[in-house]
Amino acid sequence: MKFNLRTLLSLLIGSVLFAAAAHAFFFYQSANGQFMVGPNDGTAQMLPFKQFLYSLYSEGSFFYSLQFGLGGGIFSQLAYYFATSTVFFLTFLVVYSGEILGLFADPDTVLFWGQAAVFVNAFRLAAVVFITSLLFCYMNIKAKYAFIGAVLYGGSVMYFRHAAFWEFFADAYLWLPLLVLGVEKIIREQKPWWLIAAIALSLVNNFYFAYINFLFIGLYALLRFFFPLADHESSIKQQLRLYIPSVFIGFLIGAIAFIPAVYGYVNNFRPAFTDPIQWMDWHDNVFYTSRLLILPAIFIFCLFARSLYKQKPFRFFAFMALLFVAFHYSPMIGSVFNGFSAPQYRFQYMGSFLLAAAVAFALPSLKSLAKRDFWIAFCLTGFAFALSYVLGYNTSSLFQSGQAYLLIISAVLTLVLLLFVHKHPKVWMPVLLVSLAVLQLGLANIYQKERLYENGNLSQTSAAFLQSHEYDHDAQRELFTQTVDERPLSRVEWVADFRNNTPLVQDFYGTSAYSSVLNKHLLFFYYHDLQIDMNRESVSRYSGFGDRANLHSLFQVKYKLVDQQKETPIPYGFSEVANNERYALYENENVLPFARVSSSTYSEDQLSSLSVLDREHAMLEGIIVEPGLETGEFIPQAQNRINDAEIEAVGGTYENGLLTVTEEIGGLDIYIGERDESEIDDYLSFYLRNNSETAPLFQLTVNEFKTSRKSRESIYRTDVNHITIRVAANDVLSLRVPEGSYTLNELALYTETYSHLDEAVATSADIPVQLSSREISVDYNNDEENNVLAIPVPYEKGWEATVNGEKADLLKVNYAFLGVPLQAGENHIVFSYWPPFFRLSTFLTATGLLLAAGWAIARKKQR
Repeated sequence: MKFNLRTLLSLLIGSVLFAAAAHAFFFYQSANGQFMVGPNDGTAQMLPFKQFLYSLYSEGSFFYSLQFGLGGGIFSQLAYYFATSTVFFLTFLVVYSGEILGLFADPDTVLFWGQAAVFVNAFRLAAVVFITSLLFCYMNIKAKYAFIGAVLYGGSVMYFRHAAFWEFFADAYLWLPLLVLGVEKIIREQKPWWLIAAIALSLVNNFYFAYINFLFIGLYALLRFFFPLADHESSIKQQLRLYIPSVFIGFLIGAIAFIPAVYGYVNNFRPAFTDPIQWMDWHDNVFYTSRLLILPAIFIFCLFARSLYKQKPFRFFAFMALLFVAFHYSPMIGSVFNGFSAPQYRFQYMGSFLLAAAVAFALPSLKSLAKRDFWIAFCLTGFAFALSYVLGYNTSSLFQSGQAYLLIISAVLTLVLLLFVHKHPKVWMPVLLVSLAVLQLGLANIYQKERLYENGNLSQTSAAFLQSHEYDHDAQRELFTQTVDERPLSRVEWVADFRNNTPLVQDFYGTSAYSSVLNKHLLFFYYHDLQIDMNRESVSRYSGFGDRANLHSLFQVKYKLVDQQKETPIPYGFSEVANNERYALYENENVLPFARVSSSTYSEDQLSSLSVLDREHAMLEGIIVEPGLETGEFIPQAQNRINDAEIEAVGGTYENGLLTVTEEIGGLDIYIGERDESEIDDYLSFYLRNNSETAPLFQLTVNEFKTSRKSRESIYRTDVNHITIRVAANDVLSLRVPEGSYTLNELALYTETYSHLDEAVATSADIPVQLSSREISVDYNNDEENNVLAIPVPYEKGWEATVNGEKADLLKVNYAFLGVPLQAGENHIVFSYWPPFFRLSTFLTATGLLLAAGWAIARKKQR
């Protein structure tokens, strides 16, 4: 179908107006200081990442940042979010231009990005509706019907859920119709360029949704072999001849972003999901109350209109839509679409697209339905909605919601209008089309009000909250002005209300991160190698160093900010240097140099049987290396004192490693006896597991230290049950948990005097270091053999090292950090970072572009 300028302008204006009206509720709320951003991941990840990336890109930094947690690659660890998102990059260009022109103030704050969220979501929706309208027009649907189909797709409830809670999820709405257009272009015209572009865009934007969309488009293309929709379509053989090179070239073009992102995913760690997965679970009602997929009455009516199945396009899209409705109720399919992991329901927008296409194809034929077909469809639609209401009313309070009432009204109004259309189609068909658009607008806005703002707690996301003590308060920032230090890198330990990305929000170098993709070496460092408790068990995050002074000093924690209204343990060596009415700032007097050199290297394997306190001492005395690179043997000094202690059950019983707490709170008291003055801290290690598979999250305390442990039903549990907790040395260690049954064994107790730390501080000398966005240079005059240099920057693929201009072996030292062997004499060491496989992926992208150009020239010559 050829488009004239008037049609294009009409569709564009209609798309913009619909998108704006669909967000009317949040445009109103935005004017009152409320934002279209979820209170959990929205404020903990979406806003911080957008603010952070905007600041990085504004400075011309694209690949690495030491501010992301303890340091991390942008393409590898944030590509899942916005790092390579086309929508975010276009938003960046608009905002950056506006900042230069003085149109936007403070675009590097979360408050700005909170305010901008509803505008970005509205413009994206306008693009979704416009692109989908053009796709349906291309498939020989008249513009007015194509627009209504696009409205049903773009205005579906999942769009607003995704846009509010995980904004980048909503980008998938853009690439799905482009992939379908690419397939249809091959089938109808044997033109591969749209498919190549759609594949490349999908791969660049988000590897996860590329996977989801490719599952869909693979099934779509396969079924299209057997469901021809137009005359003179390409044969299966002709299609395959175009599909294979198109997919190959599309992959090559997208490789520059896709390969580093996939490496980041592979280099992540998340415990395998081992719970049983059901094939079917009737978890919601798609007629009235679903938060993921709503079947409009017009679609149900079309399904029951028998004569519509004479149309091949309707038959095809109706069949696929019903298939995806069935998928909606299958946790097993949810697992498949989530990479065969825990079931997640993120693919329902595909069902909305398919039903929208079916309706768009059916609408022109509704006015010519035979009377018998019309009345059968009319009665069955009414019966289906009535039956669904009756069956679900007693099992869901949501049937009393405005959304359910609106959908009842929508069903009744749609059926009434269909009656009029059947009798007077020329007069009433335009009314029906307008009504369908208005009803979709009503559903969109009431969904945002009830399911997102009220039940989804978006009401909590306000300008006041983003400037509160729980998120980012001036009283916190006030003390950061006193953390200026001449060291190459000084970190501050501080998170507001367990928000691990607080360092990004408040613009300081911290010790925490929260992202679905993290460096597995760091995660293993926390989970297993050092058993660092983060005060909260959860996957996809790390935070602080468990108040362990040795680790603070090794990894550049110069300051610790504490809320004086909460009981917060202060590690050894920290003293208060500033405070205000709410917060206090502590300074670490024992921070070790950024770069450290030692000829004493110890094997990870040798230390694996020793305590975590011995491992800390090994890092203070020398450097821990991978097996085979060690030069000496570490002599352990930490003594396990648990056999000398008296253990007594409190509020229950403890026998043979089984702790049974019968009171509300109980546990163990461990009596150590008289303490020496040199004993400063205790390290208590143990294995703890709640024996109840259905018990909720619970709190674990040891003296002043508090932490929480996930339910065994939670998909966010780490399955790491070996725990080490540092507390101030005391006569009694009191371990407490709530009522229940626990496996508690492998108890070990070690005492720290900090003599190793004091000696390391006294004997260490500063080494000149220079830091930039992706390079770290160190100068050192080496006068000993077998010296290794270590820096507290996480080891990950992409880092390279040179010594005096020559490539050197990059070492993984101290379990998760960078090191390099030194030469005799003067050493100029440069650590440099490029995204993983960046040279290869750049070469592949260039090759893909050249192949696409060459193929285009060859095809032109053939014609």
